[in-house]
Amino acid sequence: MGSSMKRFFSSALTDTFYTYSTVKIVQVPHTIIASLYRLLQFAIVVYIACYIVWYKKGYQEFQEPRATSIIKVKGLTKVFGNATSGYGNSSSQHLWDTAEYQVPPMENNAFFIATRQIITFDQEEGVCPSALDDKLFCNSTQLDACPKDKQTPNTFGYFTGKCVASLEDYNITVCEIHAWCPEELSNSTEYIVDSNDLANFTVYIKTAVTFTAFNINLRNVRDSTNFSCRYDKTNDRRCPIFRIGDILDSLKTNKTALLHEGGLIEIRQDWTCNFDFDKNSCFPTVAFSVLQSGDDKQSPGINYRAAQKYRIDGVDRRTLSKIYGLRFVVSITGTGGQFNIVNLFVAIGSGIGFMIIADIVCDAIFMYFHKSRERYREGKFSVCEVSATQAYQDSDSSVRLRTI
Repeated sequence: MGSSMKRFFSSALTDTFYTYSTVKIVQVPHTIIASLYRLLQFAIVVYIACYIVWYKKGYQEFQEPRATSIIKVKGLTKVFGNATSGYGNSSSQHLWDTAEYQVPPMENNAFFIATRQIITFDQEEGVCPSALDDKLFCNSTQLDACPKDKQTPNTFGYFTGKCVASLEDYNITVCEIHAWCPEELSNSTEYIVDSNDLANFTVYIKTAVTFTAFNINLRNVRDSTNFSCRYDKTNDRRCPIFRIGDILDSLKTNKTALLHEGGLIEIRQDWTCNFDFDKNSCFPTVAFSVLQSGDDKQSPGINYRAAQKYRIDGVDRRTLSKIYGLRFVVSITGTGGQFNIVNLFVAIGSGIGFMIIADIVCDAIFMYFHKSRERYREGKFSVCEVSATQAYQDSDSSVRLRTI
């Protein structure tokens, strides 16, 4: 028994490490099938060369850019101020420059232009009637209409529990609140920029991108840049200075609502570069889109509040501003590609795997559809029948079974 096991393992070792096996090839003279076979192979080779290697650039290594932008806005506009109620300032006209409408003055890959502001001057902390727009109406018989020490629904202040006459209309009684008084909606001035002036604002976007895998740094501003240019999709795609009116005109949205309620606009730079050629020929393509419109039914526009505090005669006061406007976000996308021999071989190797399709198709025709399929099967397959109990023999010449 021991000698037999030794011969078995010796034979298995020889078959595994000292014997070379190859695939059996069956040649079938058949003009039509042979032509189909070569046609399929040709189509696969064309697919590999034209689509995988050339169109999809399988010969290149790719990397997305890392980038940042420096943004400057310029423009001057007339602003029309109107009191939001009869109690307050009369209509007036003012001028806003960059320091007035670009709030905050610096953001990361973004900028904000205020188009409308509701400003409440000289607020003091105290008690006052709530604004009519709050709709906190009451009368002397409604004891629970103004629950004391509870926050108002708009979180502007706390109820005092009293019902008093409105500052806007003494014939209407409203809940008194402990808040910064006068409340924003009861005594404020609304400032609206001139839309024609806004259209002539310009924004200068200077972008620097880095492709670390290729050690390449690029900017959209070059030595040849003409700073008197204005971006034009058709005539001057490389200009880094954009006119706000041109951006708004390219958007499919309600511009009136956008200026009144504010909105979010994307300026998308696509840096798709082929570094197998001159890297300095790579410039971004630019597109604009609305991410948040001014007439959205669920949550229109963009606004935020800001307060400037000061002290007069020992009393804390503040100027409250509710600011509506356009927030522009600069997003930078794209890919840079450069020749890489390893990627080329990987692309070709993955494509060669499709060659088996030609064999599968032609084999299927001969095996299942051709009139001589039985003859083809006899030539392709060899069957060797042995006893299931005959694993090995005790003689020096062992029986070896191979499936080819």
